[in-house]
Amino acid sequence: MIYSKIKHLTGAETEQIQALSQEMGISPLLAGVLVRRDLTDPEQIREFLEGKSQPYYDPFRLKDMDRAVDRILQALQQGEAMTIYGDYDVDGTSASSLLYLFLQARGAKVQVYVPRRDTEGYGLNGPALERIAASGTRLLITVDTGISGAKEVAEAPKTMDIIITDHHLAPRQLPAALAVVNPNQPGDGYPFKGIAGVGVAFKLCQALEQKLTGNPDLYWDELIELVALGTVADMVPLRDENREIVRKGLAKMSSSSLCGLRALLQVTVAPGSTINSGTIGFGLGPRINAAGRLDDAMTAVHLLTTQDPEKARELAAELNSANQERQALSQKIFEEAEHQLARLGRPEWGIVLGEEGWHPGVIGIVASRMTEKYHLPSVLLSISGDTAKGSCRSIPPLDLYQALDRCREHLVQFGGHAQAAGLTMKTSEIPAFREAFARTVAEMLDHKPYEPAAVPDYFVPEGREVTVEAVQELAKLEPFGVGNPAPVLGFAKARIQEVSLLGRDQNHLKFLLEQGGFQYKGLLWQEGPRFHSFYPGEVAAVAFSPRLNTFRGVTAVDLEVSAVEAPYTIIDWRHENRNKETELNSILQKDKKTVVYGEDSVALQQKFPGIHSAVYGEPLPEGVHTVVFYDGGAEKILAPGRFPLTKDWQGRLYLLYGREDLLARRDALRRQYPDLAGMRFCYAAIRSRLQQQGACQEAQLLRLTTREGYRISQAVLAIFYELHLFTRESGLVSLGDTGHKNMQESKGFQALQAAYDAHFQELNRSWKLQPAEIAALWMTGR
Repeated sequence: MIYSKIKHLTGAETEQIQALSQEMGISPLLAGVLVRRDLTDPEQIREFLEGKSQPYYDPFRLKDMDRAVDRILQALQQGEAMTIYGDYDVDGTSASSLLYLFLQARGAKVQVYVPRRDTEGYGLNGPALERIAASGTRLLITVDTGISGAKEVAEAPKTMDIIITDHHLAPRQLPAALAVVNPNQPGDGYPFKGIAGVGVAFKLCQALEQKLTGNPDLYWDELIELVALGTVADMVPLRDENREIVRKGLAKMSSSSLCGLRALLQVTVAPGSTINSGTIGFGLGPRINAAGRLDDAMTAVHLLTTQDPEKARELAAELNSANQERQALSQKIFEEAEHQLARLGRPEWGIVLGEEGWHPGVIGIVASRMTEKYHLPSVLLSISGDTAKGSCRSIPPLDLYQALDRCREHLVQFGGHAQAAGLTMKTSEIPAFREAFARTVAEMLDHKPYEPAAVPDYFVPEGREVTVEAVQELAKLEPFGVGNPAPVLGFAKARIQEVSLLGRDQNHLKFLLEQGGFQYKGLLWQEGPRFHSFYPGEVAAVAFSPRLNTFRGVTAVDLEVSAVEAPYTIIDWRHENRNKETELNSILQKDKKTVVYGEDSVALQQKFPGIHSAVYGEPLPEGVHTVVFYDGGAEKILAPGRFPLTKDWQGRLYLLYGREDLLARRDALRRQYPDLAGMRFCYAAIRSRLQQQGACQEAQLLRLTTREGYRISQAVLAIFYELHLFTRESGLVSLGDTGHKNMQESKGFQALQAAYDAHFQELNRSWKLQPAEIAALWMTGR
């Protein structure tokens, strides 16, 4: 999605960036990104770019790790049956697989249990614990789950010890388990709180290996690719220890000893493709997640733990097919959610939607799409009779977990993070929860609506080119992800030279951009519908991610544009065959602070009751965000000194008048300034009236309009007087000469046609005037 706001940097760090560039021997672009991310110490930068000699922290710094290790070693020595209880997402299934493979390789009697999302839901559940204990398990170890299971742990069979390993935010009451290993619990001293659930399981494996080998300096990481998989997919910060985990894991992934992971890569990426964090986030992750979303997450565990290449290929194909089904289902639910939102009306603070039968495994994806589209926190609910289970996604300034905590009286249970969560409620509570959630969000945001903005890491100075070499150097910042996103650069002032549609379905946009004498190709993916929101000559701030494009042996820098902030935004629909009534209704739905300019304010009010309308020429009212020029009368104000928008007003201007408006306006103009044919109609109408009445008061004739719509004006009468076709005496008009007259020789007629031509040119100008010229009027001010 293309943002229309860009957060501009002050430029106070320019000297620091230049000094760092010279000291480290790196480009100003890379130095600028590092400074923006608070990496300024040379040694710290070297570690960030090249990696640490010892990337891992001591696992025993995690609270309760020693107790967990001792109990697991006891189970290993005594041959006790163990069960790993995991979550159904990528983090949970990769953590389950990691710990299972580690323990199995050391002779453990171990199995994995992952609850079904559709029938058991999130977290520990009593019936499952009963079954696991009845099967002979004496030690249960959770991974990526369990921190919110105080009730379930308290009621679990006493024949089974429970160890909780998790990374989610700890609730007020912790489970009374044998050990709770979670960096985000009170009293934990682990130096990095951002590890994923698989990261906690990884630290458990490292601690066990140190105890088993008696070597406290040994940091086991044989299956680091599994740790990287869950870490990237769970969208935890790729900083500190996570950065090293992902860097090492990605490097090992293509040569992994896990045939299941290799098989999944084969159905995900083309042979020889670079494997990066995007491969996980957009390829592997969704396919593994599809198992738990639509059916049984144990399919993913079987894939990641199998040693049979043929079985691995079958399971990889099954997950690939499930992902395609998931995509189709999520699109269907998204469309249904859009219809429901249209019926309810667009909310101001939060989206809460629910439907009987919505698949609980897919609603989280749809909630993310709703939040991305409307910039509001979203809760989507799958209703099953009296119970509704929801997935929630937030906006950056809102801590979702805290918001749900304030609405807990309407919920049966909830859990999650600041940006994503899950919940369960009674169906009857949905209306009350919707109101409470909206009220809570408004309070937490101080009643200030969230307006997303791109935040470039570095604004490229006007005289500096974004070169191929500089873009290649930025790759040193990988792996990218949460906490370390791919760098976004900015131009403070670029000129859009060309705008064109791209793609077979013309659903993308291409810019030709110029900044500081250098030209670039800008690409705006999926923004084809906004073709008319940009125009040649527009000067704007632009945020973008640079990409290298090699064509016929020549490598160039393309810009993937993420934001365009223009001081004068003009959306031009003049030359499109669109229903302007529909377009105006759409505009009014998006922004109630809209004023619509037209020739007849009363007629506009009748057509669109309740709108704020104004007649061309009236000043712009205060508090307006959007202005619409609705019909052909706009030519009256498209001139210096008459334009209604001041140079300091920053909003949107829509040009809705089209060809039919201009033709109607032209015809009206012609009836006001008749040509030869029109003059004949006027003459006939006047002559008929005089033949009926004899002499006639001039004032009566000036109220006369011909059947063809021509108005008898003082100018028209003056031409007839000049040619002696009618005579005027003491205010009375009579028939004059009946002989042939050459109308075109009349100076009055010539003046009339000159007036028509001037008005027509002005009218035509309102049609042909380029948006950049209108922006220049706007810039000049009223």
